Amino acid sequence: MKMHNSSRITRFYPSAIVLALGLSGGMAFAAATASDTAANYTSGWGSSPANLGTGFGAWTVVVQNNDGPPYAGTYLDSSSPVITGGSSWGTYANNATTLIPSISLSRAFNPGASTSSSLYNQTFSFAMASYGVGPGQGLLSASVGNAFSFQYVGTGSDAMIFNTPTAAITTPVDFSELNAGLLVSLSVSGALNSPSEGYTFTVSPFAGGSPLYTTSGTFDSSVDNTSSFTFLDSNTTQNNYLNDLNITAEVPEPSSLVLLGMGLAGWLSSRRRK
Repeated sequence: MKMHNSSRITRFYPSAIVLALGLSGGMAFAAATASDTAANYTSGWGSSPANLGTGFGAWTVVVQNNDGPPYAGTYLDSSSPVITGGSSWGTYANNATTLIPSISLSRAFNPGASTSSSLYNQTFSFAMASYGVGPGQGLLSASVGNAFSFQYVGTGSDAMIFNTPTAAITTPVDFSELNAGLLVSLSVSGALNSPSEGYTFTVSPFAGGSPLYTTSGTFDSSVDNTSSFTFLDSNTTQNNYLNDLNITAEVPEPSSLVLLGMGLAGWLSSRRRK
């Protein structure tokens, strides 16, 4: 009889553990694993900026065709639509018909808990805005690794293009919304280095409100990486803006961890009684 009762208790507590795990899987919050903002650079910003913030590799700034007019460069802005803490990063690459000026701001992602620098069950987000891209050959682009990019072309239709490894998708996001400031995010989930890793791409107003566009799909993360970020301003008519680089990861809520701990404690107690 005692063996029968102990067996019943032993079967009960694993059920509690399963319940706690189930609850923890449905309750999570975003924990920042990388963050940087233009407000960190009020003491200095330029073509060789310091590596501030956390979780990102050093900045790489590349300027082309800047020996004379037309000019390209970067500066610390204080009046764009995507300001936080009083600042945003500004770029310019003045429109030309012969020598095409451009500037790119790039950062690698540091390896995370997965030991990979590619996004893994994480969300990368940033803010961007523009005061003018076209007409002409102007291009404003933001890319994540070699897998995804989000761009506005001055000669194209009045809409942003979302490029995946397999498609170029015309989104309903137009220049007026880009001009007002956008918050862009890319979430990656599923097995790392998988031919069918999942992604969700979302564009929202920087000032807040419902998403302007969102889409989900899969990509081959064993071929196309999500391990860096590049903001490119090429041959545009006005200044463009970037801010608020963030990487977050989903982790269990503390209350869910407590439930899990209670389940484990109960199971261990039952084992001792047995």
